[in-house]
Amino acid sequence: MKKVAVIGLYAIKNAGDNILCEATQYLIKQKNPEVQIVEVDVNPRIKSYKGLELIPFWISKVLIRISGSIFKYENSSKFRYYYEYFMWWLKINRKFKTQLKDVDAIVFAGGGFLKFRTQGLNYYVEQIMKIAKKNNIPVMMNGVGIEGYSETDIRCQRLKKAINQDCFKVITTRDDIDTLKNNYIVNPNTKIAHVGDPALWVPECYNMKRNENPSNVVGINVIRGRVYQAYGNTLSEFELLNFYKKLVQGVEERGWDWVLFSNGMAADQKFGAMLLRALGCSDRTKILPTANNSVDFLEQIRSFKLVFGARLHACITSYALDVPVVGLIWSEKLRIFADVIGKKNSYFEESELNIDNILDAMEREMNSNYDKSIRDDLRARTKNYLEMFMDMLDN
Repeated sequence: MKKVAVIGLYAIKNAGDNILCEATQYLIKQKNPEVQIVEVDVNPRIKSYKGLELIPFWISKVLIRISGSIFKYENSSKFRYYYEYFMWWLKINRKFKTQLKDVDAIVFAGGGFLKFRTQGLNYYVEQIMKIAKKNNIPVMMNGVGIEGYSETDIRCQRLKKAINQDCFKVITTRDDIDTLKNNYIVNPNTKIAHVGDPALWVPECYNMKRNENPSNVVGINVIRGRVYQAYGNTLSEFELLNFYKKLVQGVEERGWDWVLFSNGMAADQKFGAMLLRALGCSDRTKILPTANNSVDFLEQIRSFKLVFGARLHACITSYALDVPVVGLIWSEKLRIFADVIGKKNSYFEESELNIDNILDAMEREMNSNYDKSIRDDLRARTKNYLEMFMDMLDN
């Protein structure tokens, strides 16, 4: 029986990451039901640490806490790289070695694993690839996001080195195929492709489709207030809050009911509560509670008349379930997604946040359909390349 490690963000309170892990496991099991899945969480919670494991964990927590002050004005020096590598190594390396022992393959379950400016996922990739190289374990990245590239940032260059080893067999991306081909991958033996996000398989993975009689409610997806600035834009938290306030008021003027919801992250939910206060709304039913799991989140999505999307996987899962979407663009990944599915006119840049135009787009999308041939092609490519990688294990 083959053992396949599926790498992802299992413990994080973000429905998108949970769905990526579960959809990837579903596709692997569809190819080979006998495969034993080993779930490897790149950022496990404290309760998963036992005994002496807690010592390096707490040291790493201290280093993480003070790193913000140390590197407040400096982002790409060698010292910062080695400091951060060490703090993440302390936290997770021993777990990785234990969990990846004796596995036959490693699959990264989608998401933004090819990024280096935020979240620290590049350090996890490096550590996993060192273990894979030492033990000659074949590796695939499945429908991952590509979030930037730099010739001068040591974090990016070390990430690039990690994914150009011979054990790194396949990488597919949901978005920036050009950066992947032209900048990241130099190993001619690595197979590269543009595919759909694994979350496009939610209808089969969860045996779920859009409600036949959806409600008259517009689901307004909220996101943390400083997300634009975190990704190099200028829109402030106050300006984003004011935009959402005007959006809700416009939705009411059009005669649509509405409710706020989030993908589950605490900062997003907090922003939603702040928005209700700004609206002077005391009705607590106007913000849905955080979904307990992927199924609960998808039940929310499939019931809406339309989703106003902020988080990428609020948009992707709506698209997968045939729920109309109008969305924000605060990151390149949303811009590329809108372009790929043929809906550029329904996603709005920071410079395009005109309420009337957005409301008109929402009304238009309520009365239009998706090009299912595009979606079917994206889904098929995701499945085919993952199956190709699985076939390599039998050769």
